[in-house]
Amino acid sequence: MMNGWILIMNNKSVRMIVSISLNAIFIAIAVAVIVTAGTKAYTFGNRIFNEKAMDTADNAKVVDVTISSGISAKKLASQLYDKGLIDDKAVFYFQVKLSDYKDKFVDGTYSLNTSMKPTEMMKILSGVSDSSSENE
Repeated sequence: MMNGWILIMNNKSVRMIVSISLNAIFIAIAVAVIVTAGTKAYTFGNRIFNEKAMDTADNAKVVDVTISSGISAKKLASQLYDKGLIDDKAVFYFQVKLSDYKDKFVDGTYSLNTSMKPTEMMKILSGVSDSSSENE
């Protein structure tokens, strides 16, 4: 009789330990996923709002960019990326979408340089700032 009681108690103990272990593993995985997702979201958001130029003013290169009226943010991001003016198309896309310059770009050819921050480029491409030469 006593051996049966110990066996039942051991089975309950084992089930309880396994259950607690599985819950702990599940919680650890959930925390790791949340921390990873939060870190990536923070980093992406920081890159959107903490603008950086590709080069310093001393090392800046002038690049001519021709855009058409009504150019999409995605196409503009690709064009500026291909010309070496931005380092991440996705970040620039969201910078445009969150800016006051969305859908306000004016067609023409503009001289931009690699020391400009994205907002400075958007100002020029939308005609708000004329610190660039525009040849239409």
